[in-house]
Amino acid sequence: MGKRLFLLDGNSLINRAFYALPPLTNQEGQPTNAIYGLTNMLFRLKEDYAPDQILVTFDVSGPTFRHMQYEEYKANRKGMPDELRAQIPVMKDLLDKLGIGRLELMGYEADDLLGTVSRQGEAEDYQVYIVTGDRDTFQLISPQTKVLFTKRGITETELVDEAALRQNYGVTPEQVVDLKGLMGDSSDNIPGVPSVGQKTALKLLQSYGSIEGVYAHIEEIKGKLRDRLVEYERQAFLSRELATIRCDAPVQVNLAEVGEMDHEAVRDAFERLGFRTLLDRLGVRPPTGLEIVLQDDWASFKRELDRANRVYMHCTEDRQTLYCLIKDTVWAFAGRHLKDKLGALREGLSGQELYATNGKEILHLLGAEGSDLVSFDLELALYCLDPERRWDLAAICARFGQPQTNLSPKEPTYPGAYLKVFQGVADQVKEELTTDDLWSLYAKLELPLLTVLAQMEAYGILLDPHKIASISGELAETLEKLTRAIHGEAGEAFNINSPKQLGAILFDKLGLPVLKRTKTGPSTSAEVLEELSDHPIVASVLEYRQVAKLKSTYTDSLAELIHPETKRIHTTFNQTVTATGRLSSTHPNLQNIPVRSLEGRRIREAFVAPPGYLLLSADYSQIELRLLAHLSGDPVLLEAFRSGLDIHAQTAAEVFGLSLEEVTPEQRNAAKAINFGIIYGISSFGLAKGINLTRAEAQSYIDSYFLRYPLVKSYLDGLVELGRRQGYVTTLAKRRRYLPNLKSRNFALRNFAARTAMNTPIQGSAADLIKLAMLKVHGALKESGLKSRLLLQVHDELVLEVPQDELPLAAQLVKEEMEEVYPLDVPLKVGVSYGPNWSDTRPFPFEEQTNA
Repeated sequence: MGKRLFLLDGNSLINRAFYALPPLTNQEGQPTNAIYGLTNMLFRLKEDYAPDQILVTFDVSGPTFRHMQYEEYKANRKGMPDELRAQIPVMKDLLDKLGIGRLELMGYEADDLLGTVSRQGEAEDYQVYIVTGDRDTFQLISPQTKVLFTKRGITETELVDEAALRQNYGVTPEQVVDLKGLMGDSSDNIPGVPSVGQKTALKLLQSYGSIEGVYAHIEEIKGKLRDRLVEYERQAFLSRELATIRCDAPVQVNLAEVGEMDHEAVRDAFERLGFRTLLDRLGVRPPTGLEIVLQDDWASFKRELDRANRVYMHCTEDRQTLYCLIKDTVWAFAGRHLKDKLGALREGLSGQELYATNGKEILHLLGAEGSDLVSFDLELALYCLDPERRWDLAAICARFGQPQTNLSPKEPTYPGAYLKVFQGVADQVKEELTTDDLWSLYAKLELPLLTVLAQMEAYGILLDPHKIASISGELAETLEKLTRAIHGEAGEAFNINSPKQLGAILFDKLGLPVLKRTKTGPSTSAEVLEELSDHPIVASVLEYRQVAKLKSTYTDSLAELIHPETKRIHTTFNQTVTATGRLSSTHPNLQNIPVRSLEGRRIREAFVAPPGYLLLSADYSQIELRLLAHLSGDPVLLEAFRSGLDIHAQTAAEVFGLSLEEVTPEQRNAAKAINFGIIYGISSFGLAKGINLTRAEAQSYIDSYFLRYPLVKSYLDGLVELGRRQGYVTTLAKRRRYLPNLKSRNFALRNFAARTAMNTPIQGSAADLIKLAMLKVHGALKESGLKSRLLLQVHDELVLEVPQDELPLAAQLVKEEMEEVYPLDVPLKVGVSYGPNWSDTRPFPFEEQTNA
């Protein structure tokens, strides 16, 4: 088998991938679906064909020689969507890291480079494969060159050689350009001969072979067809010339020179792009010098444990197996053997340095949730170093200079390998935390919080199974009523959950306007339906979807998650997931229960206090706005908070030049939208859409805001400049958010990074404060000897279970600890309420209770 050269039409393939795959984004919100599609295809081509050389060609913006020949060439092309345009420079950078050559040349199109290099490849005895979704390249087919044509998206391809071209398309490679000359090409605005379509053009070529043959026998052609051919003869030849791919572009490639993949750079890129499934396909080097011994000899282990200074631990996700590394030996304990030894293990670890890969899981396994057994937590430490990096085993090896490995977590030797790597990098990680001024964040905030979260998870929150079943039944009745109403409006029964059937009712039968289309037909997305919600059936469908989601996501599933022994829900708090430092909640997610709808608030009713207890809720008031005032130092905004007045009304008065008494509800709502929007880098477009203004009015409001609060503007702009200069921004606790795209040449990526630079210090500092508040409250409750305890943390709210006789003391303690958690230039305000369940609460009557 000869050498294989694969030439990829970059623009064609990335465009097809963009439209073929659903929208994908990484944690920063950067669109990635086109990059993922093309990268996945590259891996598949390597696996299926083992090419000797791969090159990717791209168009260059600007006119080509074809525009000189015909000014209207491609004049009707629509602009590229911003979500796709943003991905092209990232894709090119990724190709460089993958060691795959790319070609682009000013004044020429990607097709011309395909043609030129394919002929060079033929001359150097390569079998050439052109991968594209563009039929124009069929003209390049030869005995040595074939086209892998992407038919549907990028997953289904057709191998087109000379025989297939004749059989399936009815032409030879030479006739492809003649066909275009006669019929034209609307996608490239090549005119051809008016009214000559594909069928007529093919018939002419089958009869006369070429355009020259057609005009040599023009007298044989009768009627209007002859007239049009005669009238547009010059245009036919021009069209053929425009469709002809040049094979003599001034480019020369050393096909024998194959680039090398930069494994660490690619892995880092995949992590940032969120391509987890591709990480396993990198083919990194197998582990070297990794010796793992698995034993479960308890007596020998205990002797080593008693002599050890430091023990490294890792447990499986199901907590059924514990791995311990002491010196050079990995010990494994599983099943009943593990359960029988947990007590002895806890005692044996007392006074030892316990280094855990995931400390919270180790505490749960050992039944030591309230202890400070964990001396060092690798996952937490790495998260503090870079919260957005995917710190898997191979990434840790690459980052800290350990022998590379591509072991899958499912392989039996993985835990041992992980611990050996942990042993090798632990001190380096600690040193980097210190060097980067992140040790305090890790050691004084995240690590001690691990113990608090472990206790919260183990204790859980009580759920009333009868109440949740009753709510589920009520939601089912609501769904039945909505179904009858929707079917009544439609005049027939149909599956409301089927977008296709719903679309047929709304757009075909009822004649509602089609606002957006997908590949399968008119869109029935929530965004589209919101715009059509004036129609009764649409309003009912939106309500149906909301109720159905509540029922399936919460009332039905929560009942199944009640622990059979504790009768409680035990959620998991994720400490190393979000880029801003916020906690997240899973199994179940208790942070996403909607509180603005009546049905959502009803679900909270099922979370109850046991007999003799109450639930206490403590919620920070406008913490992010208060942080904005503190961090910016704007005197007008600072005074607005110090005055204790309604901040949104105060802002409205400042922005619109009114007295507080003159502010209307509409103006207050606008000011509220601006106040919160400023934190997230809101645009005039976003503000206008959110509160139903014209874009000019919205921009005027934003401009007025910054005129009244000038230091807010300079602070936010300064964050972007600081992030660009040092590569990251920080929070109050010095948590870092790295922003490499602030220096990107791509506007969309750069703009998104700028907004992230503005809001991360505010959102991240809010996360720091609520975490610090959890530590303070937990410590104060313990020190005071109260039985009250933390149950949940939801955004800026803490939920506690409090004995009724402790309520006054606990409420006062929680309020004080939360409001005095950090010295800000504005007062922190906490609203405290209590009740028998999470929904039916009332404000606690402090002597000087204020509305928070």
